[in-house]
Amino acid sequence: MVRPEATVVVSQGQVDVGGVNVYYDKVSAVKELSLSIGAGEWLGIIGANGAGKSTLLRAIARLVTYDGTVQVDGRDTSTLARREFAQLVAYVPQSPEFPAQMRAIDYVALGRTPHHGYLGAESAYDRQMCHSLLERIGASPLTLRRLGTMSGGELQRLVLARALVQEAPILLLDEPTSALDLGRRVEALELIDELRHERRLTVISTLHDLTLAAQFADRLLLLAQGSAVALGTAREVLVEATLNQFFGTSVEILHNQQDDIVVVPRRSHVKGKHE
Repeated sequence: MVRPEATVVVSQGQVDVGGVNVYYDKVSAVKELSLSIGAGEWLGIIGANGAGKSTLLRAIARLVTYDGTVQVDGRDTSTLARREFAQLVAYVPQSPEFPAQMRAIDYVALGRTPHHGYLGAESAYDRQMCHSLLERIGASPLTLRRLGTMSGGELQRLVLARALVQEAPILLLDEPTSALDLGRRVEALELIDELRHERRLTVISTLHDLTLAAQFADRLLLLAQGSAVALGTAREVLVEATLNQFFGTSVEILHNQQDDIVVVPRRSHVKGKHE
């Protein structure tokens, strides 16, 4: 059992979380959680349903009430104006809202809002950034389409683009590829990783696919019932006995030709061919 230390500090890329508790109707969703995430690091948060993964992200994003402290650049986030905080931290929820009649370019441009002046005027640079991001993620054909006409995968790419144009040094992603097929899933994670290195972004994401989590995250945090039970590299965390215990299922850890970790779920009972 990982014993938490004790405060959440988000710096210009450096993130230190400690002593954070979140309760829903007096039920503890996150318990005394502490960890440090280095500037430019990708931390993948894994765990079974209800483990507290999304709740932890929402606490760092200031979207839920919590006990403990969250600091950005040594300052408690409660002292930061919303606009100032949004310039530091971008958050992608698992189930965002999509106004059906809004065009893709206008939706992505909402990510530039924290950088607008007090008059709220959009600049040529803002619009250029949005077009560049759409092109980079292969979504240029969507630019003028209405959100209500798009598939789940197309919408998810727009959500990612909206977060990236925010130019925040810290990116919080809650299951960023859940609506994408396998090919698009890898594509999206590759893009996040490329931009992470280019911009020195700190990425904190929940990831359902353990094999992809092992390939992209520098370290993994395994949560169970709101507590940290393992923290380390994929090889340290993705251990059969640990996963079997905390996911309540049987898995096998394999390695491909590149020595990447592959997590394979095993059936608990295999029927005979003629049973």
